[in-house]
Amino acid sequence: MTIDSKSVSSNLSSASSGRTSSGRATPVSEPTGNIVPTSRSGDFMSFLKDVLSFTGDLSSMTCPSFLLNGISLLEYGAHWSDYPHVLAEITKATSSEERIKLVARWFVSTLYGSYNKRVAESNSGEKKPFNPILGEQFLASWDDAEYGETKFVCEQVSHHPPVSAIYFENAQAGIYGSGHFSQKSKFKGTTMKVVQEGRVTLRMKNSDEFYCLSLPDLNICSILSGKPFLEMSSTTFIRSSKGYTAEFHWYTKPWLYGEYHKFDGRMFKDAATTFVQDSPAQEQLFTFRGKWVAESRVTDVATGEDSVLFDVQAQPSADIIIKPVGEQSELESRKVWQKVSEALNSGNYDVASKEKTVIEEAQRALR
Repeated sequence: MTIDSKSVSSNLSSASSGRTSSGRATPVSEPTGNIVPTSRSGDFMSFLKDVLSFTGDLSSMTCPSFLLNGISLLEYGAHWSDYPHVLAEITKATSSEERIKLVARWFVSTLYGSYNKRVAESNSGEKKPFNPILGEQFLASWDDAEYGETKFVCEQVSHHPPVSAIYFENAQAGIYGSGHFSQKSKFKGTTMKVVQEGRVTLRMKNSDEFYCLSLPDLNICSILSGKPFLEMSSTTFIRSSKGYTAEFHWYTKPWLYGEYHKFDGRMFKDAATTFVQDSPAQEQLFTFRGKWVAESRVTDVATGEDSVLFDVQAQPSADIIIKPVGEQSELESRKVWQKVSEALNSGNYDVASKEKTVIEEAQRALR
């Protein structure tokens, strides 16, 4: 097995600017590195003209190979288990009030890896992942000294529209998650807006309570400068089967002031049988606020006690374990895209484009 201590994208060459000497995360708001090779600046401008005039879902456009990051979109799903002990510790809660707080903590722990880590580790702009082929899978696991093995699988279950399904579990702790997601993107001003559709459901053996999570929208900023990075927006929820809710508000940086990557929210118990936004029947339990790339804090409404919800920089994410490419099946992500990734890593963009076309044409022949 291959142990990847940096991220699911470590098959790419990257600088260490996003890590402290202890291996802990150092978030980056605006990257300084341009993702466009100097020799491809003309191609980049042509691509931008096509994008700005395109009226459909941008995910259907063919992206120049020099803007690809060399990994499949399915690998991004593995960040749901970046901190397997945080996931497993949910099962230690003895009440619904404590459990909703731990579920919120776990959700926040998944965000840095999903939406900022690649930029932080390279201090270069966010690139586009490969669109998975139908039936493609990404499998991974993590080992924890206290909680044992966490397993993860992500599969592309639909091509039109593109939908990915995930499943993860820690059998020793008795916690299981599953879900699906898809993305639709379009340009809005100078920013690409990505609407994330889908849900993730979390269940535990030691409780009959389960949780349903919605996903934030993404805003890809600074595309025109060749230094794109992600912000999150919209309002999302974690809702339990017993009427407990965590409500998140994700904020983009205002135009002239403020900070990147901020969020706040609240956790409450709804006495009504049907959820009603801002209902007077809601019992306020906790409030929280902070940065999803750094530290966030939670306050107990009843006692005023304030504590850390999650701190990205306090500890490194767990080492992800992935089978070597030579041991993977023909439909596993790194096997599917191996030749394309190798060409990208060597800077041979023409070969990368040709190898990518071979994969795409083979898929079209199957339909």
